[in-house]
Order: sequence, then C-alpha cells, then structure tokens
Amino acid sequence: MRFLLAAPALLLATSVSADPFTECPAKAFLTQGAVPSTYGLNLITGDYQVLAHDMGVKASLNGLGFNSNDSYVYGWSYQHNKPARVHNDFKVEVLDVDNIAGVDFYVGDVSTNDNKYYVYRRGATAGLYSIDLNPDSSTYLKMENIVDGASLSMAIADMAFHPYNDLAYAVDSKGDVLQIDVQAGTSTVLGNIEAQAGFGAAYFDPDGNLYLSRNRDGAIYRVAIDAGIYKADFFAKGPASGLNDGFRCAQAPVIDVSNTNLDFGDAPDSYGTSMANNGARHGLSGNNIFYLGSHVDGESDASLYPLSDDNNGDIHDDDGVQFATSIVESKNAIAKVNVSAPGILNAWIDIDRNGAFDNNDQVVKDLQVDEGTQYVYMPIPAGVKQGETWARFRFSGTEGIQAVGGAPNGEVEDYQVEVIEEETAVTYYPSSNGWTTLAFEDNWPHEGDYDMNDLVVHMRTAVRKKSSGITQVSMKGEISAVGASYHNGFAVRLTGVKRDQVDVENIEYKINGKPVDFQPLEDGREEAIFILAYNLWDYVGSGELCKYYRTEEGCGSDIQMSFSASIPMKDAVDAELKGAFDPFLFATPGAWHGGHFVTAPGRAYEVHLKNYAPTEAFDQSLFNEPGDDASEPQNNFYYQTAKGMPWALEIGTHWSHPQEYKDIGHAYPYFAEWAQSNGWLNRAWYLSSNANTPLLFND
Repeated sequence: MRFLLAAPALLLATSVSADPFTECPAKAFLTQGAVPSTYGLNLITGDYQVLAHDMGVKASLNGLGFNSNDSYVYGWSYQHNKPARVHNDFKVEVLDVDNIAGVDFYVGDVSTNDNKYYVYRRGATAGLYSIDLNPDSSTYLKMENIVDGASLSMAIADMAFHPYNDLAYAVDSKGDVLQIDVQAGTSTVLGNIEAQAGFGAAYFDPDGNLYLSRNRDGAIYRVAIDAGIYKADFFAKGPASGLNDGFRCAQAPVIDVSNTNLDFGDAPDSYGTSMANNGARHGLSGNNIFYLGSHVDGESDASLYPLSDDNNGDIHDDDGVQFATSIVESKNAIAKVNVSAPGILNAWIDIDRNGAFDNNDQVVKDLQVDEGTQYVYMPIPAGVKQGETWARFRFSGTEGIQAVGGAPNGEVEDYQVEVIEEETAVTYYPSSNGWTTLAFEDNWPHEGDYDMNDLVVHMRTAVRKKSSGITQVSMKGEISAVGASYHNGFAVRLTGVKRDQVDVENIEYKINGKPVDFQPLEDGREEAIFILAYNLWDYVGSGELCKYYRTEEGCGSDIQMSFSASIPMKDAVDAELKGAFDPFLFATPGAWHGGHFVTAPGRAYEVHLKNYAPTEAFDQSLFNEPGDDASEPQNNFYYQTAKGMPWALEIGTHWSHPQEYKDIGHAYPYFAEWAQSNGWLNRAWYLSSNANTPLLFND
C-alpha cells in the first residue's frame, strides 16, 4: 500500500550559495566520516583528493545521488533526520520533508527518469520511499512509502540508478547483484560478484557499468550490468572508510580528466601542498629519472595528511630520507638520503612550527648529490619551538626550486619530524615509532562480555626532560575500536603533575590533524587530567551494516580518529612520568551507563588499569556497588576481581583485540593465568602465535 505525507515546499537553507553543479561531472565523489567530508575520486585511477572538509553538518550525510534534471546532489542528513540537497560548494541545504518512518536512511539515489529521490532501509518500520524533486509537480517534496523494509528486505549499503532504464542496482552483503524495480517495490537477484562485499558507494557510467567502492579497503570494482556479466573486476584503489557513500552523474563518460603524471607532497595544506595552494609538485611524464628512494608514483592532486597516499596505499614511496640524528637547535641534523641519479636536493624544516615553509626554514639549498646514498648535514638554528613539525625534501634536475610550485621532473617527499630544544633528553614509549595498546571493558563493576574491545587505543608517548625536570610531554595515537553500547570518553592523567604546573595556553591538541574546539586539560581539578574525548562516538561511526566500530567480522575500515597532543610545562616539573602515563575510560556526562546506576554517573565513573587509583573526579562510593569488583582502596588494590582479572589492559605493542562478544580468555587462552599471577606466568600471552586467531578482529 502507498501513502503520501504532504509537506510544505519550504527549504531550510544552511548554505550561503544556492548554485547547482555547472555540468554533469565525470568525476565520482565520496562523502566519508562521522562528520562528513567530500572527496573527488577518479574512477580510472582511484586517485582522490579532499574537496570539502566541512559540508556544514555535524553528522553523517548518506544515501547520496546526483540529479541531472537540476544538477543538484541529494542525500539524507543524519543531523536533521531529513533529506537534503548539496550545492556545488558541497554545502548542505536541508529539505523540509517529514520523515515518515522516523529513521535515518543510508541507502539512496536519484532516478533521472522520474526526477525522484529514493531512499531505503530494511526493517518493518522502514522500507523504500520516494521524494518528488519536480517543483512543477503537485507532489513536490512529498514523501511516498512504496514498500516496507520487511517485504523488501535487502542487506545493502548503497544503490545506484541505471542512467536510462529507471531500475536501481545494488550488491548485498553476500555479494549478490540486485536489480530493484522502485515502482513495484521488488528486487531480483541477477548473479554474484564473487568478491567480498561491504560496498558503501555505488555509481553507474553511460555504458551500463556499475562501480562499487568497498568501505574497508577502498577497493573499486566494476560490474558489467548491460553485458550481463556479474562477476566483478578489480578496477582501482580508492580511499577506505567505515562511513562511505558516493555519487556521480551516470550520463557522464568515465574519463581521466585530471593529469595523474604529477607527484605531490602530503603535508597539511598550510605548507602549500595541494594544487589549489600552488603545492610542491613534480612532473612524471616521459622518462623521469629523478626520484627519492626506490620509486615515485603519480597522483592527480595532493592527498593531505592524515589521508596521505603513503598511509593509505600498499606501496610507500616516501622512502628516500631517513634521519640519522635528532633535530636539535644549534646543532647539525644529519639525514641519510637516497636518490636515483645525480641531481639537485633542496630541503626545508618548519623550525618555528608556524605551519608554513618560510625562507629561513630552508636547511639544504641546491645541493649537488650523487646517485645512491649519502649523508646530508642540515644546520638547525637556535630558538626552535619544540615539538612535532614537518620537513620537505625536493629532488630534481633543476636548481632554484622553492618549497611550493612546480618543477619539470623529480619527486617531493614530506615527513613529520620533531624539533628539540638544546640540552633536552627525550624518552619515547614504547619507541619513537612504535605503539602500545590500551584495551578497556566498560561494564565495571561487572565483568560483562569481557571481550576487552569496548575501547581499544594505540598510543605512544614522549617525555622531554632537562636536568631541572620535565619540560614537555606529548601523546600520539589512534582509536582502534569502540565495541561499546555505552557512550564513553577517554582521558590520561599526568601522574605527579598538577594542573597549575601546565602551560595551558600553549597546549596543542589535534584530532585528525585539526585543532579541537574544547580545552582538553580538565577544568576545576588539582591533578593534570587530559581529556582526549568526552564521547568517542562523536568521532567514529560503525558503518551502515555494523553495530560497533571495528569489532565485528566484515566491519573493518581505516582508522577514523587519530590524535596528537603536545603539553608544555610552565617551568620544569620534578615528576616521574613513565609508559603510557595513566590512561582511563570514563562515562560520557549525561549519558546512560546501565540499569545498575540510578542516575547517569558521568565523569564520576572511571575505569583504570589494574591497581591504578582513580582520579579526584571519581565517586568513591561506586566501590561499594554490587558486582564483580574486589577493589580495596585502603590497600591500593584497584579495578580487579577477586581472582585478579582486570577491566583494562596495557600491552606494549600493536595488539590485535578480540571480536565482539568473544571473551578475551577464549581469544587468548593464556590470558587468565597471566592476569591471575600478576604477570608472572605466560608473559607472552598476547602474541598472535598464542591466540585463537579466528576470534580476533582482522585489521
């Protein structure tokens, strides 16, 4: 049965510009992330670049489709629970259409033939709906229910309309190709693509080929629908994401409109990296004999940090430079540089960390280097601003090139480095480029499912110290998993450091390379407590067909949240900071945290590593709650059961966590004996060789 919901033809405009796209774009587009950004994707090569970091919405934008009738893009805004259209500036304009089903939709596309936007979600309370996009129609911006999602039950993450026949196509979680008749509300299985599924974005070209972008690894497949060949061919490699949707103009031919015979850097764009900012670039056309390291690859534009092509690809071409010493003020830094042929080397280090390569940042100028490996000396001036920064190396056959702009041949490589004040010792944990793993169970004081994946963090720390004490600490990490129904935050206590000893005004904290909009050093505390996130679900998303983030089989994706923090002291502090400091999980303020709490415990609830005392924010009465916890604060006995089983772990390596609902004791059979012996027995319990690997999450 069909029914209509009338709505006033009113637009809630959130975009300054109201312009459609000026042409039927051949490029494919992707929106990704819990807070969406837009990427341009070359289907021929898989090259991609960020087109818009900010689309003007604070939650996912999904179910996207290009409408060649009006040249706008339409999608579903999770922030507003309404459909929306996207302008050519990639800003969102919300459509004032009531949501019949009361749910959000992650599957959608526009049928050019009848000028309607179709959305779908399976389940009896959802289904297939259409929204009329024709302003001259009597049903303009009215939402029509075609069929419920139980009658038409499809496990799909996106669909795409054929450019001419008014049928939609999708690939379900089993890899079956579905032909969807949106008028009748039915689907037909045509065949199987014979490739692992999980496709969050689907596109057509005018030849009737369906392109599928796989979330977990960014692989792009092509299915020849019009030819009746349903086995998918691997076509290119694009960007991966847990939250992924796409659109393009199906009537436009898939052609390479960009010049991919270029090499770009991947530093943040403030350094002049992308084409839009006259980024450092080298031509690769013809026989390019000039490159750093073993090889160079081409791209259509820069892939900016943290989405650098060197991080996302299988081949790492930033391999020509290795620093042999630290970068210390008033001393020579030494780098081992490997080049393919005799040529010219230039290099810059952002010594003052102002986010740009200035003239005084050039540390190597038009240096003649020979083929092979040599050591290059770079004088570092006094007055550096200590912390992480960027270095750029450019090698070519041309003298006089600058930190930005083009060069006819060669390669540019950008590196994240660290500059250090004179007479400063740096202690890294577990090493300068290694990771330790933190894993939490958020059901304390109950054991719960004990899969230790409610929060999994990979992290490294650094402590900078002079003879008078600690001058600065830093943390860098990534959220590897959130297998929690509860909403949790993550914080680190700097043990032995008082809040008033920290130079709060000069703290630098970034998430995914962008400064945060909150003060991370917790207010109103005597202790120095660094809040990395109040609600981790603000930064990660589960994906269309997943319940949690990176804990379920088939729900893998690239890391969605990375972080870096630099915390300076006002004066040198006499304290002992070791390892991962004191990391802990806490309940998001105001969020429900289980029926055993009468009211939401919020910041008063904490889960620490075994025998780490809670912070001053913790409600000590929670130790009296019934459950499995056997803490004895008077004896410094914290966060463990009577048998010594913890609610949090710190493993000094990059550890593979259990899948959802898989008890850690089953995934790692030697874990229990190790924990109950206080670490004396089975110390290698965490190695993959000692694991029941089918129970582990596969990165």
